[in-house]
Amino acid sequence: MTNAAPTFSPKQLLFKELVVGTLIYAVVLGFFNDYTSIVYAKSFSTIFFASVVLEILTYLTLVLKSKIIRALKNRTAILYKIITFFCVWFVLFISKFVFIWAIDAVFGEDIAIHGFFGIMLVVAAVTIIHKLADMIFIKLGDAR
Repeated sequence: MTNAAPTFSPKQLLFKELVVGTLIYAVVLGFFNDYTSIVYAKSFSTIFFASVVLEILTYLTLVLKSKIIRALKNRTAILYKIITFFCVWFVLFISKFVFIWAIDAVFGEDIAIHGFFGIMLVVAAVTIIHKLADMIFIKLGDAR
């Protein structure tokens, strides 16, 4: 009996990305809510629904970043490298304000992430944990 490594479809990988990302956001927001003054949330339900919104926004931000890189990738001039860096930086920078605005627009006073640096800390923590989870996922598949 041979155990062939499973192959995943793009839809399966997207589903995994969104579900795992949402759960990581929920854990991070919960910890920030409990142990810092950066996040205030009325309830866990609010944290969970905010996690869904933030994961969707994060995914869309990364899709936009990838499209910018793909569009300018084959250009060799140094000017295009500078433009690529600036555009990616700008998208990542502005996205934090969009995140804060979206959370405020959807949830009002039920949840608050205080300030630009607060959302940066939350997103940085989520990104690091998500990368670690992806590394473990890949390592577990390679362990055969």
